[in-house]
Amino acid sequence: MDPVYADYNATTPCLPEVIAAMTGVLTTAGNPSARQHAAGRHAAAMVDAARADIAALIQARAEEIIFTSGATEACNLAIIGAAEPLLARRPRFVTVATEHPAVLEPHRKLVTAGAEVIFLPVDHAGRVDLHALEAAIDERTALVSVMLVNNETGVVQAVPDIADIAHRHGALVFCDASQAPGRLPLDVAALGVDLLALSAHKLYGPTGVGALWLRRGLTLAAQLHGGGQERGLRSGSLNVAGIVGFGIATHLAREHQTERIHHLTTMTVRLEQGLRAALPDLVIAGDTAPRAPGTTMACLPGLPRGWLAQLGGVAAANGSSCASGTGEPSHVLTAMGFTRHDASNSLRLGLGLPTTAAEVDRIIAEVSAGADRLRSAASS
Repeated sequence: MDPVYADYNATTPCLPEVIAAMTGVLTTAGNPSARQHAAGRHAAAMVDAARADIAALIQARAEEIIFTSGATEACNLAIIGAAEPLLARRPRFVTVATEHPAVLEPHRKLVTAGAEVIFLPVDHAGRVDLHALEAAIDERTALVSVMLVNNETGVVQAVPDIADIAHRHGALVFCDASQAPGRLPLDVAALGVDLLALSAHKLYGPTGVGALWLRRGLTLAAQLHGGGQERGLRSGSLNVAGIVGFGIATHLAREHQTERIHHLTTMTVRLEQGLRAALPDLVIAGDTAPRAPGTTMACLPGLPRGWLAQLGGVAAANGSSCASGTGEPSHVLTAMGFTRHDASNSLRLGLGLPTTAAEVDRIIAEVSAGADRLRSAASS
């Protein structure tokens, strides 16, 4: 029997409609920058249609969407691109300790460029303290960066409140929303942000393509230079097949949003109730905060190391896929107050559209049996 896939936070499989659309593009020629002939104009029309679909997902204008190679590039373009023109007069940047490395690392790079960067702590539920946030922001602050849905815990930050505080001081707000589509409704106006990153392969589209939403009227310093594509902000020939797949995936996410959220909520409740019944001392990170469905970060305090290795029948992770193999504990969990031991020995169980009740029950059985084996070995 194949292992149950429980790592949808890391990546999702392409939907059949996405594969079909991309296959059609891959068998035709046409560069959207070459509009002097029909093949180029056809490619440009496909890109424009995808741009409109992605904008519709977040209630934005199509011309505000900048295509990138993924959310990591979108985060770098947003942070470094905003910093370069602002650094001299607004040298302070504020972000959160539990952000994805695609946000944390560009901020560390800014430190070497002379910026003052504040990494805000979170409480035990994984949420930013708004009073601490307000104390960190002043008239010197250029940008506040905060994730909407945490990739390890599913904790939802109070982005509209954070944006309101930042804007009162004249700061811009960037939001990594990669984990949100299909789990939460998205509306950039309601969020109140100025820039927002998305990733195709987190919502059943292809890898290698993402997008940055840039509020109309804002300017950034380009980080890739060349032919001037994407309004001069992201040079390079566009990945037409990937963009088309991204557009189809976002169209389907918007069309089926309600049923997707319901499915993920139902499966997550079943998983967490089953795990708690089997393992009464289980701790679920962020369970007292608002969380998006589909993500469960589980910990058994003091459990001997090796929990993930016990799960031969479940494809899961112990934190961000970008940090896997480092041997370091989850920076998200340590920021939330977990010990280094427990943060290194936790399980991130990510559910997705294909997840069935039977698969959830297998996950529960595997996780609880693995914990029992570790405890038995330690006591023998």
